[in-house]
Formats: sequence, C-alpha cells, structure tokens
Amino acid sequence: MKKSRVLATVLSAAMAAGLTACGSAPAGNNEKGAGEAASEYKVLNVGTMALTCGIPVLYAQEQGYFEEAGLDVNVELFATGAPINEAIAANQIDIAVSGFASVYSLANANCTWLADVNTTGGMGLYARADSAIAQNAEADGLIGDAENLKGMQILEPLGTAVQYMTESYAEKYGLTPSDINQVNMEYASAYQAFTTGEADAMAANPPYSYQLEEGGYAKLCSFEDATGVNMCDGCFARNEVVEKRPEEVQLFIDCLVKAMDDMQDDKLRSEYTRKVYDTNAITCSDADLAHEIEDRDYVGTEAMKESEYKLGEAWVAITDFLVNAEKITADNAPNVEKSINPSFVSKTIGTEVK
Repeated sequence: MKKSRVLATVLSAAMAAGLTACGSAPAGNNEKGAGEAASEYKVLNVGTMALTCGIPVLYAQEQGYFEEAGLDVNVELFATGAPINEAIAANQIDIAVSGFASVYSLANANCTWLADVNTTGGMGLYARADSAIAQNAEADGLIGDAENLKGMQILEPLGTAVQYMTESYAEKYGLTPSDINQVNMEYASAYQAFTTGEADAMAANPPYSYQLEEGGYAKLCSFEDATGVNMCDGCFARNEVVEKRPEEVQLFIDCLVKAMDDMQDDKLRSEYTRKVYDTNAITCSDADLAHEIEDRDYVGTEAMKESEYKLGEAWVAITDFLVNAEKITADNAPNVEKSINPSFVSKTIGTEVK
C-alpha cells in the first residue's frame, strides 16, 4: 500500500497538470509519504517523463527498489526534455532520465552521461500518400526528391530528435535547413493539424508515427535511415552530484538497470506501461503499445554485455550535426564525448563497458 501511494502521487500529479498525449507529459511531484522509512542519504531528486524512458524509473519506485537500496528518491515528471535541462541547470534536480534534449546539458560541461535506457525506434517523417514527393521510388530506406522537398512545410517539435531526422533527411537530397520550412509544434497539436489538412509533412514519434502509418500516410524516412545512427534515451546527472554523491548515483544506476532487466519481459512491460499511460490519460492503443515495445528496447544487462556495445555511441554523430546546425558551439562540442562515463554501469553489470 505504501508503494502504491508513492506511485499514485507521481501519476496523479501528472494528471492534474493536464496530460493529453503520448508525446507530452506534464510536470509533477512525488513526495515521500508519511511514515516511510528514513534514508541514510538526503533526497535524490530525479527528473523524467511518463514516456518510454521514464517507465523503468517509475517501476523501480513502485517496486521499492530505491527504498531497499537505502535511497530517498523524489521523482519529478516533466513535459519534455527541455524543461528537464532547465531544472538540472538550476540545481532543482540531481539526476535526469531523458531523450534527445539531454545533449544540450552534456555540451554545457556540467553533466555526466551515466546509462543508456532505451533505443528510440519508431520515429519517421510522413507525407500524404497522394503528394508529389511520395510518388518517388524508395532508395536506401528513403522516399523523396530535392525538387518537391524544397520549401515543404513540416510540422515538428524543434530541438528534438525528429528535427535532427528531418534535417538529416534534407541533407540526403543536397538541401539545408533553410531550404525547408520547419514549423515548431508539439506532437499532439501537429498530428491534429496535419491530419486535418495543414502543412505538407509531419515528423512524428510513437504513437503518432504508428497512427499515421495506419492512416495510410507515406513514410518518407525513419530516424535511423535518415541519420545513420541508432540513438538511445538515457540517464545523466549533474557533475557535482556524481563527484560528491557517487554511492547514491551508483545505487540509483543499480536500481535503474534492475528495472530495465525486469522490462525485458514483454508482458510485464506491456501491463505496467499501460498502467502508466492510462493513469496519465496518454492515448495509446494496444496495437500502438505493442509496436512501441517492438521498436524500443530497454538497454539492460544482457545488451550492455555485448562486445560491440558502447555507451552513448550516437552522441558523437549527433553533436557533429548540432554544431553544423549552429545549435551547439564548436568549443562546447568536445564536452559531449567527455561527459560519457561508463564506470557506473560497468560496476552494475560486473563487466567493463566501453
């Protein structure tokens, strides 16, 4: 009952903030309930989202993994990665589990990348099936041409992984970001606008990407085909926390990996994710959820022990892109690679991670 109250506090706070779509999650608080056991450590404030990346955090909290490890964890839910970056920069949270926007915190040289959490499959760029650009034959996983792509209006939340995908896709046809019209719009609003006839294309993540495919829209590219990289959401922390509270950071990573290992059970993952999504009023059909689980793997112990696995591998390519796009300065770019620290996950799984 105690564990249930803790999770309910997290999720009801999210509901109160008005969550309406899988691509958006509101800010929320998870305060320790009265009567919970005191920890030998002070509060560890963790920021995440009620999305794929945050599921293991919420599960570990509900199962009592943090409490059993002696941690006093307070989980804060945010709408997107951008406010998570703001909160960590303001020292309001200590550890974050987030997505693409994490790279900006790493570039600022005040955070450490600790663990990959989940792969980010399922993203794509979509146009109407009867549009001129969709009539091209597929080549190397892409459909398109420079003539029809130039000047296209594309709906997407800027500063996210889908913007990287869109601009990488345009580059395949010799175009620059200035050659296309990227309109900043959150996923839910973009989906509604696009499916009612606005704009020429939409860059989407699950479940909107699945819904567009089911609706007969043409998929011009996937994230992986457009960018050539496989990206992971993951966990990072303020350098001050890593340096001054390494025992707590290690225990948190131990619990996080344990939860990711639990989530290798598709039935358990489906049931728990459904519970979180339903509680947070996240619209996601059973078919979409199954598709999401198929596309997005949790990076558990087994995956990290594979010889070819490298922590944070995609960040280098992504940083190069962001430098070219003038979103990260060349001076700050080396900070991203320097921030990747595999020592914590190495200790967790008992194998050296590259």
